[in-house]
Amino acid sequence: MTSGTKIRNLMRLLDASDAPVWAIDPAGKLVYLSAATARWLGLEVERLLQRRAVAGSPVSNDPLDLLAATLSPPPGLKHRGTASLRVQPAGDAKHRIDPIDVRFVRIGSGESGLTIAIGGRFSDRVPDEEIADAAIVRQQLDAWRKKHASIATVATAGVSSSAKRMRARIQVAANVRTHLGFFAPAGANCESIALRVHQQSAPREPIAIVDGPLMDPELLDASIVPVVNQLANSADAKATVLVRGLDEMPLDAQRHLVQLISSYSDRLRLIGLCSDQSNLDVPADEGSLANVSDREVVIGIKPPPRQIDAALADLLASLTVTIEPLASRVEDIPLLAAALVDSHHAARDGVGERLSRAAIDALVIYPWPNNFEELDAAMRHAVRNATRESIGPENFPLAIRSFRPGDSLARRKVQNISLDEMLESFELKMIKSAVEISDGNRAAAARLLGITRSRLLRRIDAVQTEATTSPPRPKKSSSPSDGESA
Repeated sequence: MTSGTKIRNLMRLLDASDAPVWAIDPAGKLVYLSAATARWLGLEVERLLQRRAVAGSPVSNDPLDLLAATLSPPPGLKHRGTASLRVQPAGDAKHRIDPIDVRFVRIGSGESGLTIAIGGRFSDRVPDEEIADAAIVRQQLDAWRKKHASIATVATAGVSSSAKRMRARIQVAANVRTHLGFFAPAGANCESIALRVHQQSAPREPIAIVDGPLMDPELLDASIVPVVNQLANSADAKATVLVRGLDEMPLDAQRHLVQLISSYSDRLRLIGLCSDQSNLDVPADEGSLANVSDREVVIGIKPPPRQIDAALADLLASLTVTIEPLASRVEDIPLLAAALVDSHHAARDGVGERLSRAAIDALVIYPWPNNFEELDAAMRHAVRNATRESIGPENFPLAIRSFRPGDSLARRKVQNISLDEMLESFELKMIKSAVEISDGNRAAAARLLGITRSRLLRRIDAVQTEATTSPPRPKKSSSPSDGESA
């Protein structure tokens, strides 16, 4: 009997079984799915062949890629050779796929190992606490991906009330085309979430992305001219403008944006990315800066409040999404980190595929000043540096693995410096830099500094006057007599 005949006979036997069975090759691709698997999934299994069954694989717009990824084995299979997982495939609105318990068995070793998956009931599991923890997290991730497939960016995962509120609002935003305000700290992956929402709520609609802090009315017109031309050329056309740092955008540019949106009624949609939702309540007018001194504004001791024009605030208030800092979502960190490890492992960044308990403890106590983006970079680093499947604290970047609560306060040192000299030096540098960037245009320099042109001129005159009239400061002497007289 030839080998081909043997394989066909084996496939007929597996197809005759009522247990779903599938096989995954060493590259992580589906190479066989039984007839029972086809009945369970409710589709022709040939459509899944050669798709990647690797947890965290990049998901394309094809829902079959997401379905194939849910058929992947849990962490620890390569080490143990066998593992069990409750598989929860992502179905669609018309067909609900029930979850089933699956035993994964790895046949062979090294890069030639083949994985066989068999659906059924198994009560002979030998628990490994850390692998069991990883399997539970994997099941949570699969449940999240299944429920939120349309908006399943990793940054939205989590079990905290903040994460649930965020996902609820994102889900609403993805189903309705309206003006939208995102409020998030730096590093929260806010723009990626906003773009996913745009793709879901207004597919194939053109979008212009602009940097708010750099805008003035003329530059704003130039930046969005392609979408404006489409709106002008067709009464049925629609477009979206996404503004990064909307609350840092100069007020004259904000008001010009309001005029543009009013000109095209509901056809021009705004998605604004801001730092703090409280900015919606700040009155945006020149007088609101009156209580901020010129020196404080220029040197950055007390920066001017970020502002949103009242008319613009009214547009954003219709639907807002708030993303909390990662430090206030401690219970979400293990799930987020596991999802990122899945993603980087699937991208073949390294051999690390699960986090040890010690690693999770280190992640939970770290304050994450740069939020999700810092966590993503740390997990990429860990997967690349791990020498085995389990990732430990030693695989993290130095800032994380060496962090101890209270370290930042303990490392502060009192330095013998002149505060006045430092402030004056910093003030001059900021003014000089802004004027140089603006090619000598002092009005543009004032906008960069967040102050009016008249205030900038007064500061330049004041600094120049101080430089020419102030007597030189006496140099400090280190002689013993000075020390005794003090």
